[in-house]
Amino acid sequence: MVSVLRTLLVAGVLCGLVVAAFWRISADQNQRAIDRLETLNAEMESRLAQKSAMIARLNRSRRLAHIHILGQTTDADEQITQTRLLLIELDDDSTELARQTFTIPGDVLFVDAWTVKFDRNDVAEGHPQRGRTLVLLRRIYSDRMAPRDGLAIDTPGAIPPGYAIGDAGNYQKRLWEYFWQLAMDAQAAAAAGVRVAQGEVVYKPVRAGQIYELVVDGAGGMNLMPMPADDAALSRADG
Repeated sequence: MVSVLRTLLVAGVLCGLVVAAFWRISADQNQRAIDRLETLNAEMESRLAQKSAMIARLNRSRRLAHIHILGQTTDADEQITQTRLLLIELDDDSTELARQTFTIPGDVLFVDAWTVKFDRNDVAEGHPQRGRTLVLLRRIYSDRMAPRDGLAIDTPGAIPPGYAIGDAGNYQKRLWEYFWQLAMDAQAAAAAGVRVAQGEVVYKPVRAGQIYELVVDGAGGMNLMPMPADDAALSRADG
């Protein structure tokens, strides 16, 4: 009887040890699985955040300028003969950089610029030099003027107000200096990391009292857009 009890006791102890070992192994495996899932989840969240940031950079637009239509004159037949406007150039924080007043014949406003566009991957990844479309505002004119007679805004070959200094600024200055070579020579453009270099014009009829935003897309071109009433009121107060 004692021998049987001793055997049962030993068997019970062994079973306990086996159960404890199994539980320990299972717990370790479960913890490793949990740790792995947490790591995968963190990696997925990081990738999603990176993709969201890349999409945001591609879709982001920034303001280049506000254009206030200050006034217009008409002839005896009530046809608009002249339009007077104020162009306010802005930096990335919408802080004023420079302002100029222009008078053009008629009522159809043209804004002419040089644009340099980069590979969408560079824009999406926020490349320090090629992370957004670059714009050099060149001239303003109307449908009653030859483009060559347009009124100058920024200086060709120079860095526009508000652009970067240092290495990024030097890179941009070289782009403007060799703009037409980049526009016409695919190999030169590729060597500079440029996808497209070209002139762009936006235009539309305007009326006295209106305010427009000149904006540029992160990987695209320019747009001339009427400002919403509330934003226009703020811009009018600032201007």
